[in-house]
Amino acid sequence: MRPSSRLLLIFVSASLQAATESPLTLTDALARVQAGHPFLRTRDAESRLAAARSASAAARPPAEISLQLENALGTGALSAARSLETTLQLSRALDLADRRSARATVATARNDAELLAWEERRRELHAEAACRFIRVVAAQAALATARDAAALARRTTDAVTAQARAHGALPADTARARLALAEATLESEHAEHLLLSARHSLASLWGAPTPDFAHAIADLTTLPAAAPYETLVVRLNATPATARYAALTRWRDAQERLARREAERGEVRWSAGLRRVETTDNFGFVFGLGYAFPNRAAGAAHASEARAERDRTVAEGEAALHAVRATLFSLYQELGHARAAHATARDELIPVATAWLTALDAGLTAGRYHARDQLEAQAALLSARRRQITAAADYHATLVELEHLLAAPASS
Repeated sequence: MRPSSRLLLIFVSASLQAATESPLTLTDALARVQAGHPFLRTRDAESRLAAARSASAAARPPAEISLQLENALGTGALSAARSLETTLQLSRALDLADRRSARATVATARNDAELLAWEERRRELHAEAACRFIRVVAAQAALATARDAAALARRTTDAVTAQARAHGALPADTARARLALAEATLESEHAEHLLLSARHSLASLWGAPTPDFAHAIADLTTLPAAAPYETLVVRLNATPATARYAALTRWRDAQERLARREAERGEVRWSAGLRRVETTDNFGFVFGLGYAFPNRAAGAAHASEARAERDRTVAEGEAALHAVRATLFSLYQELGHARAAHATARDELIPVATAWLTALDAGLTAGRYHARDQLEAQAALLSARRRQITAAADYHATLVELEHLLAAPASS
């Protein structure tokens, strides 16, 4: 499941929308990561490696050729190689079908486990790219908010300064307004740095030394609903991570079966060739069979090793499932908190702060309020906007992590 299915992208500040370059969508970002990240270019090498393992498992033992010289040296009638017998012989071990099948099973199980591990890493990179993309969009919104804050502070400072010149404002109000302007300007500069860092972090995933996109566009204000926790927990039993541990277990089982078969059966060899007898200058055909007894001690040791590796893999898989279940619960709680924070900022904090600032603007003109009241209301409104941006970004980033954990949509 690619995280792009959960994020339909259409959000960016007005100033960034004016950029002439096409905006970067999450789909574009994931495509660039797929094409540019060094690890994702190893898929072909992984396929060739798997094919090489399968070919090695299916390969038959090599043939051997030997030359034997009998009666080459001796005394009497055997001296001077007069009774020399020369044998040229070809030999090979019999590779039975069940042994080849056992080797092929080992190679296949290992290939399956490593393919699943590669897919896990690919999905992890895509999830990381989605999270970095979300951080870029959130940083853009935060920068727009910071610039709004600086503009409001500048207007308030200008108004208070004008009142001071007309002897209608207190010196404390003027100092407070200038302090607010300096802080807002510094905050805006800091937001620019955070956005630049987020853009560099995202572009580095596809190998770009500097960001090669103007801005990112996404709708962070729409929060897709997730299925109930009880439903998501059940899905953990069918994740690729669970399948990978199952493939590793099959690999160790296959190794154990192969080791026990090697311990139980020896190796049959055949040989055939020609023999030349020096005394008669004749040739003869020779044929032989041999049997190498199995090394039971080594076979049993290899089988025990494979069994121990299997038991360890099973235990690690169970431990991983427990850890993932705990992580799922934590992410689900964070998802609920982010949704609640976003709704509170949208439905309560921002409307109330907006109404407060509107009332102050009208009263300030009539001389009923001081500039410090307006600055306080502005700070409350901007804080509420930042809360909404942060909560929306946290929700989408948590949803990406949740879906990466499940390797499936988290919706019902």
